[in-house]
Amino acid sequence: MTIPVLVTPRPRGQRVGLGVAAVIAIALLWLLPPIGFVACAVMLVIAPPWGRSLTERGFISLLLALGVIAIAFPRASSVPVTSVSAHLTLSVLTGVGVGLGLFGRGRTTRVPKLKLTDVLVGLFAVGTAFWLMAAYIGRGSYEIVSGLFFTGWDNQGHFTPFANTIEVGSTTWPTFDGTVAWNQWYPSLHSTVWSLAQLASQAGGEILDRPALLWPYVQWTSISFALSLAALAWVAGDLARRCAPLVGVRSRFVRRAAPVIAILGFAVFALLGSPTQLFNSGFTNFMMAVAVTATTAYLSARSWRSARQLGWILIPLGALAVNALWTPLVLGLVPSAVIVLIALARTRWWLAPVWAIASGGLVLGTVYLQSRAIVDVDPGASSTFMEDLGAIGAGMTPFNLGAAIVSPVIAALVAIVLIRSGRRPMAIALAGPSIAICVFLLLTVSAADSAGISRLGSYYVLKTLNALLLLNAPMLAAGAGIAIGLLIAAMKRRVIDPSAARAVNRGNSILIGCAIALVAVTGFGYVGATPTGFASGFGSAPGIAAGAARAGSADNYLVGEAIIRARDAAMPYPGKTTMLWDGSGVLVNMWVASLNRVLSKDDHQFYRGLPPFPYTDETVNYVDFALGLHPKFDMTLLWFRGVSGEQLATLKRQHPDRVTLVKVPMRSTVLCQECAL
Repeated sequence: MTIPVLVTPRPRGQRVGLGVAAVIAIALLWLLPPIGFVACAVMLVIAPPWGRSLTERGFISLLLALGVIAIAFPRASSVPVTSVSAHLTLSVLTGVGVGLGLFGRGRTTRVPKLKLTDVLVGLFAVGTAFWLMAAYIGRGSYEIVSGLFFTGWDNQGHFTPFANTIEVGSTTWPTFDGTVAWNQWYPSLHSTVWSLAQLASQAGGEILDRPALLWPYVQWTSISFALSLAALAWVAGDLARRCAPLVGVRSRFVRRAAPVIAILGFAVFALLGSPTQLFNSGFTNFMMAVAVTATTAYLSARSWRSARQLGWILIPLGALAVNALWTPLVLGLVPSAVIVLIALARTRWWLAPVWAIASGGLVLGTVYLQSRAIVDVDPGASSTFMEDLGAIGAGMTPFNLGAAIVSPVIAALVAIVLIRSGRRPMAIALAGPSIAICVFLLLTVSAADSAGISRLGSYYVLKTLNALLLLNAPMLAAGAGIAIGLLIAAMKRRVIDPSAARAVNRGNSILIGCAIALVAVTGFGYVGATPTGFASGFGSAPGIAAGAARAGSADNYLVGEAIIRARDAAMPYPGKTTMLWDGSGVLVNMWVASLNRVLSKDDHQFYRGLPPFPYTDETVNYVDFALGLHPKFDMTLLWFRGVSGEQLATLKRQHPDRVTLVKVPMRSTVLCQECAL
């Protein structure tokens, strides 16, 4: 790797101090995992040689780590995911990162000074993570399951691979019935990273049971989502810093204020706008894929120098990470890869073909091997791709559709301005991902037309449009930061009398501004608690509504109690497909199954085919048909109402050796007065 020389060679004392700190951090990781995990993370922010700021250094380390994990722990592999492998992985990553900063050309770099933008991005990440998990802090398994159940369908789909990986100890999950595990084929880098992080940071080597993994799931999804938003905020700030001189302004104030305003502007959009609704719905892997795509494309092509020094390693590892998160967004890295190819060719002509063959072989080879593994275990997964792509017509969270549609056009216009200003690589870094992903957008539109679904009602059309909005949000925030900075500078020069401007106390101005902002947002329920009602035509901001939904869902924990009690009642009967008859439905039964065992593909098909709740004789006939169709399909039928037990007795008489009836102890409520513990 070509190491950028930042200032002067790193002092010997600093090198020794960082080396000792790295050894202590790695030792603590094995002896006191929670403390050691944090210490290793800090070392990966301050010690490696890449990056011109602490924030940039940390995000580059994170991107490289994601790519390495995607290679070392692919889906459906036999590589162990255990406490030892998790500690070993983080130890190696920390050792290599620090070592590159202490030896060779890395010795010429120094630890960057802490800047205001670093503080803002860090506070944004910490605050967002706390905001996302706040509704679940101090809650029990009943409340957490209810919160995840009511806020989004996909929470169950992503908790399942996380729990499977930790319980089984690898990314290949054997099932009781011998069929492929449900979601075995799905991109699962996010759940693998969460599993490694949980195993590396938890005290003790014991494996938690599935209900005990609910809080770690919330914790790691919140942290991952917050870091993804923070990465996009950093891109907005860095872009504003680099583009402020292009408007011809010599104001030092604008150059300093634009990045700060851009970061704050993106933070407002992220917290009050639609992004946190993606978290509620369980789309954290999608948000991670967007952030990895945007950050990798930007870092790899923002300048010719960045392309030579960072792009050659970030592009292949970033592509592998995106492929294992949300595969279509890999297209967004192709334009930046072209810039890297040109940059290497301009340095040494032979570097370009060598890099293209090496990185292309790594990415394509890994994708091919994983694709073959999917086809071997699930031959129908690839054959139904286009059918599934157009058949889904619901499930996407709402967002600003108009802004998403025009964002690629705005990106193209900004790219033209940058090209005219001599910033060709940056133009590609900004507009390239959007334009490339529009290719997949056209594919989803065609699939929706073939399925007879409205284009703006298709799940994958809307999801791709949302990705375009999120990819271009940093660019829009950077533009807003520069514009607002120019406006404030103009007002300072023309509106405020110079003598009056000198008399203004900066500290008092900040305090007064914060007070006014606080009064404004609390008046609409945006801080603290949401009001019980609004004036006609007014409602909470989407981000605030999402937070209220998380808290309200956790408070309404009756469904979560039924799920956990049903899971506990089914534990003495391993190897059987569970079905909760009362207070149930498809998603409830899938949660019970995910908290009980590795959910198989046949299990999933059985649950998805269930008649609508409440269950009647039609459902009894459906279960009877499923038992006849699958000779190895043994069932544990769970109930807590007497009338349900009588209804299920028919199935027990017809299949005495294959059906087990279990009464679930459930407290008496208005919905079930006959229930009893």
